[in-house]
Order: sequence, then C-alpha cells, then structure tokens
Amino acid sequence: MRDLPGLKSLRAFEAAARCGSLTGAADELCVGQGAVSHQIRLLEDYLGLRVFIRRQHGVELTQEGSLLFTSCQRAFDDLAGTIRHISPRTAQKVLRVKVGPFFSMKIIAPRISEFLAQHPGLQLHLSHLDTNVPASGQPDIVIDYRLGGVAGKFSKQLLRERLVPVCGTSIRNQYKSATELLCSNRLHYRSVSEWQSWIATSGLMLGHSQQDLIFDDQHIILEAVKEGQGVALIDQALVEQELKTGQMFLVSEHCFEPQETYQFVCQEDLFRSKPVTKDFLDWLLREVALRRKQQDAPELPG
Repeated sequence: MRDLPGLKSLRAFEAAARCGSLTGAADELCVGQGAVSHQIRLLEDYLGLRVFIRRQHGVELTQEGSLLFTSCQRAFDDLAGTIRHISPRTAQKVLRVKVGPFFSMKIIAPRISEFLAQHPGLQLHLSHLDTNVPASGQPDIVIDYRLGGVAGKFSKQLLRERLVPVCGTSIRNQYKSATELLCSNRLHYRSVSEWQSWIATSGLMLGHSQQDLIFDDQHIILEAVKEGQGVALIDQALVEQELKTGQMFLVSEHCFEPQETYQFVCQEDLFRSKPVTKDFLDWLLREVALRRKQQDAPELPG
C-alpha cells in the first residue's frame, strides 16, 4: 500500500501553487478559501513540514514544496492524459500531436482545415517537439525526424527528404556560376554532415565554403536563405511555393536523400482504438504525396 497524503490535499496544494494564491485555487476548485487552507494544513501535518510561505498577496513555495509541485504536475498530467485516452466521452474529440515547427508549417498548416472539416467537433492540439510536457496533455502522436521507427510502438514513414541546394534572389546574381555559389556561405541544419553527403554524391569538385552557419531551427534557415545569407539544403517539395514565386532559386537539381525520415509514431493500442489517429495518418500521407506530385509535374509552356 502506498503511503500518500489524500488526493483532496494534493489537488488543493497543486492548484494553490499554480495560481500563486489560496483564493485562486478556491475559485478553480469551486470551494471556499477556508476549505483549501484546511486541505493544505492537512498536507503539511502529514508531511511534517511547510510547503508554502504565506505572503501578504499570496503564497510562495518552499524548497520542499517546489519539489512536490513538480511531481504533482507530472502525475496529474499523466493521469489526465490516461483518462482522456480511455474515456469514450472525450477521447475521440481531441487529437494531440507533437511535431517540429517546420513540418507543421509546411505539411500540416496549409490545408489542415480540410481534415478538420471531415471531423466536426475535433480539437487538434499541436505542440513542438522541444516542449517537455505539452500544456494540453500528453501527445497521442509524435512526428519525429529519426532513423527508423520506435520499438514497441506503431511507426510509419511519412517523408524521406530529397535535399537540394537553394538560394535567395539577392545572392543569386553575386556569383558567376553555380559552382561559385555552392562555395559561398553554406547554411546547415544541426550539423555539416548533410552538405558533406550532398557534395560527395554530386560529382562536383567543390572547395571549402566561405563560411559555415549551423542552425537548429529550419524556420531560421528558410529566412536566412530568403535574405541572401547563403545556400541551404532543403527538401524541394517543402519550398515549392517559394521556388515558384521567385523567393528562392534552385542552385542544382542534384538531390541527396538522408537516412533519417519523418516518422509518425503512436501507441499500438491507441492506433487501433482511436479511429481519428489513423485518419490523420492517411491525411498526412496524402498531403506528402500531393506535394511530391506537384514537385515532379513538368512545367507547361506559358
């Protein structure tokens, strides 16, 4: 049997810590301030220590209270996520997706209204991959850029990139040839390995770059390319609009396909029990295929 304080005391404590006051916790829990104060006294008596320092305009966590608050938040988030998953009343109405901002912007955002129109009443929550605990709860789906799938979970490849070098308008006319342009500033995503692989498979004799700029956000790389800061490797299908409108230009048609791919990952039982999960996967696959088709379609003469 677990030696734990009462759930009412923990709920009152977590709410007061998050709100920063007993009044705020009372309003949230729909009880009187005296009831919240009583539950916190019970908790402190149980623990044999203080979890709050009472101030004139609220409460402040003690060191021990801060540790307990972190643990309570994690436990309540996990519990809430599990309840949402198993409850037929709410589980099918919410879909939580953890995804990188670049994939979200280029694949999900442009036409997501079509998917939502097919699922009236669905709430779609998108959170970034670098967020430890999404504010809306634990994710149903993770879309991750990785080598292969995840053991013990349902995994499906969504997209293998075809990386091509692109540049902006202002830098395009500064160099006499594509070879010179490819030796200007090279913009890298996380490491220089993709550029090294692209050069090795291109058959081109390229020297060192003028500068190597490494970013951990593809949004920033996109903006840097548009502003003429250098040449970057980006999947052509994901910047087709920028290429068509002249915001970017293709420096070479040679492409390199990394081993890493965008993977759709979720729990096996969730994929079977929550139909909207499979619907979202099917929609994503169609969106990726549409972009590939648009990329591969020959341009008609004007």
